[in-house]
Amino acid sequence: MPPRAPIITLTSDFGMADGTVGAMIGVIKSICPVAEVVVTAADVPPHDISRGAWALLQSAPFFPPGCIHVAVVDPGVGSGRRGLLVQTERDSFLGPDNGVLTWVLRGPTNVTYRELTNRSYRLASAGVTFDGRDLFAAAAAHLAAGADPSAFGPTIDDPVRLEWPDPVVRDERVLGIVVVSDQFGNLITNVPFEQVAGLFGDAELVVSVGTITAIPIVPSYSHIREEYGAVVNGTGLLEIAAHRGSAAARTGLQRGAAVIIAPREAVP
Repeated sequence: MPPRAPIITLTSDFGMADGTVGAMIGVIKSICPVAEVVVTAADVPPHDISRGAWALLQSAPFFPPGCIHVAVVDPGVGSGRRGLLVQTERDSFLGPDNGVLTWVLRGPTNVTYRELTNRSYRLASAGVTFDGRDLFAAAAAHLAAGADPSAFGPTIDDPVRLEWPDPVVRDERVLGIVVVSDQFGNLITNVPFEQVAGLFGDAELVVSVGTITAIPIVPSYSHIREEYGAVVNGTGLLEIAAHRGSAAARTGLQRGAAVIIAPREAVP
């Protein structure tokens, strides 16, 4: 079997209307013509770093090992924020040092963070407003073409991280938070259901968030018979969904809202 062409994925809030994603692809193909470029998301809400981090977490693990993932949601472009090349034993990631890369890196061990300082791996005509094209796409292409990762810049040990705390068990309750709301307004929590399912024996568990209590946990969205239901999503996390609507819009709740999972009989 012939060797696989290097795969570079693009996740951004650039949209597809203005040619910015096309410019990134053009830079990549100019430097590494054999690279296969996959746009995994271009419609992350503008400047929403947590949604960018969520989109990257949703897509990157399902690509084959050895891919290069570029994530650019970058409201700090042109400031002193760093550009990063991050490597795990499986993949490489490039993006601004604002937390957009950190959720996908929660699981892997032996992670190396490098600051992108070597100007040889960015466009010679680079400006200050489009690091997605001038820095991250160019660096990804050079990496795909075989450049030594150690040449891109020095290692660092203090990357900016988005909050993703572990849930806490206290007083017969599991305490978590909403980490993000998705395209449909589902409120994604930090609570992996398999970790809490057996904590309270065979008791029926319900979810409370904000002023809404005793939300039932149901098998799928189609089983939501009341206004809200909690389901286990594709990444194994509990999320709160609204019946044919947006839970985020209906509740007004945002990232960081407290979530409680408890036996139904323990909820007032």
